[in-house]
Amino acid sequence: MNLLPVIILIIGMLLFMILGIPLAYSIFAISAVVALTLTDIAPWQLMQRFFAGVDSFVLTAIPFFLLAGNLMNSGKITDKLINLSSVCVGHIRGGLAHINVLVSLLFGGVSGSAVADTSGIGTILIPSMIKKGYDPSFSVVVTATSSVLGQIIPPSLIMIIYSATAGASVQALFIAGIVPGIMFAAIMMIVSYIYAKKYDYPREEKAGFKGLVKAFFHAAPVLIMPVIIIGGVLSGICTATESAVIAVVYSLIITVLVDKTLTVKELVPIFINTAKGTASSLFCIGAASIFGYLLAYFRTNDLVLDLMQSMNLSASGFILFVTVLFLILGAFMDATPAICIFVPIVVPLGTALGLHPVHIGMIICLVLALGMVTPPYGLCLLLACQIARIEPQKVFKDLLIMLGAVVVVLLAIIFVPDIIMFLPRLLVPKYL
Repeated sequence: MNLLPVIILIIGMLLFMILGIPLAYSIFAISAVVALTLTDIAPWQLMQRFFAGVDSFVLTAIPFFLLAGNLMNSGKITDKLINLSSVCVGHIRGGLAHINVLVSLLFGGVSGSAVADTSGIGTILIPSMIKKGYDPSFSVVVTATSSVLGQIIPPSLIMIIYSATAGASVQALFIAGIVPGIMFAAIMMIVSYIYAKKYDYPREEKAGFKGLVKAFFHAAPVLIMPVIIIGGVLSGICTATESAVIAVVYSLIITVLVDKTLTVKELVPIFINTAKGTASSLFCIGAASIFGYLLAYFRTNDLVLDLMQSMNLSASGFILFVTVLFLILGAFMDATPAICIFVPIVVPLGTALGLHPVHIGMIICLVLALGMVTPPYGLCLLLACQIARIEPQKVFKDLLIMLGAVVVVLLAIIFVPDIIMFLPRLLVPKYL
């Protein structure tokens, strides 16, 4: 097996990225160069592989979930979730930090996007936390790390992409993400409480029972959306894509007709931004499909298989190997190409060792979600730092502490698969 083309592919992609070329274009460019100069693959076959990569019914859910999240975000739905979170956990020491985590957990069931979470919640809570005496570094870290819950709590865009790539059930993945998402949120709140006790961060005024009822009543229309998505999938009434369409219609009703926080005129830029976001995601998937096809063409999977066999890994060893691999990938690239390029290689190896694709998929999705806050890629971390007007290197100490706690939970999930699998087995056994 000739490793030179594979080395050229990887190094070429990294060089293009260093030159400032967007990741999707970098992947497409180096794939085209290698395919046309080092293989007998015809140019039309590249386009065929590109469109084959995006030719999946599951992927049609992406634009609708993006649109639903954009509508809710632009319609000032975040304010209702913050208010509800405030009356629920604001009275605990370090109240704003707990509010930050809880609202991210709730917002994750609406947007499915970590970046939308950081921009929507961070612009409100980071300045508020700093104003009330919270350290800017801690404020950034809490906001950025909790925003990854948007990639874990269903609906999750990276779960949809994994489902389309690995052929796993998106319904089972959605259900499997609930418990890990709650566990991640819980450990973040525990760390926040320890910080609050150590640095004497304030608590918010405790709301009475009436305040709780009122906040829940105002937020109820928003909280119904995750119920629509998960309930529709669980009951078998609709697929994940169809539930996404229902979510869009529901979002329009709430923001335009009920709350009237959006006008018909304001919908146009939202639709345009959603179209741009969808096009960017699908182009990246198509380009990564070509890249992955070339890796298969050069028999990279045989190389990985030989490496695995030489290491004589057990199922537990394999899943640790996958965790480290995707931690490294997530630090340097977006989740979409990482899934499209490497999942077709690792999932067959994992299933051969007796691991379930849903278990493997959840570990990959959890690890890649953390990639949104790990340098140098760390898009959510960079965005939160920009909001707080602080240099990223100044938050690394607090970031390591928070990520260390999250990794402990991640290890528990890795070595106890039932944490992931028991809900899907209970609620959607037919999809396993």
